Amino acid sequence: MADPYLHGYSRMEQRRLIDQAAYWRHSLILRHSRFRRGTRLLEVGCGVGAVLGELGRAFPGLALQGVDREPRQLAKARRHLGSLGLRARLFHADALALPQADASVDAVWMMWFLEHVADPVAALAEARRVLRPGGLLTAIEVDYHELRTQPSPPALKALLRAFCRGMDRSGRSDTGSRLAAWVRRAGFKRVADRVLAFDHRGPGLPRHVDYVLGFVESAIPDLLKLPGSPSEAALREGARQFRALPPLGRLSFKIHKVTARA
Repeated sequence: MADPYLHGYSRMEQRRLIDQAAYWRHSLILRHSRFRRGTRLLEVGCGVGAVLGELGRAFPGLALQGVDREPRQLAKARRHLGSLGLRARLFHADALALPQADASVDAVWMMWFLEHVADPVAALAEARRVLRPGGLLTAIEVDYHELRTQPSPPALKALLRAFCRGMDRSGRSDTGSRLAAWVRRAGFKRVADRVLAFDHRGPGLPRHVDYVLGFVESAIPDLLKLPGSPSEAALREGARQFRALPPLGRLSFKIHKVTARA
């Protein structure tokens, strides 16, 4: 993973990751996903164990494993999964040198991970190494350039542009659009790119705005370090404009959920 991670490792960020997994539980994590009891499932970039927790609760009997290179996240993952009554083998390791043996897992999961990786094809190839022949890869990413709001006032647009620049400093802001091609380059077969469109408006809009602002605002301290970045006041004004989208406003984006076979 590229360093530093744009959102940091504070307790608030760890809580946000758990809330984020709950937010996506039905509409994204479980959508188009089925796992049998006994499946050996490895999440690469497991962070605080938020997604492992959702998968473990939804599909009892999974043999859960997780890899992350940040000890603070793994410590939180152990506590979080324990609080859910789930057992998982967690490893402190890099995505380019997984500790798992060749062909030792049935499924690999990567979610909001490859966007932070300097060499995503190499990380995917390493995931293919540990998958058994015919094993399932699931990778989920977004292209932040496709995030749209209506209305879109200047400070809000500047905030989203700065966020994309921040993502590009340590990874790729357009990972979703490139994901399927990377998976093919890594040698996977039967690649399916499900493009899931989300278009939010009406009474439920504030909930979805709060979700997006959760990860955008957490990045502001790092965005301020970028050459030519807007001032903190300007970025905070963009966040205020985002939060103030009117009831007839709109928030839309697309997420790529790619599955493939080793």
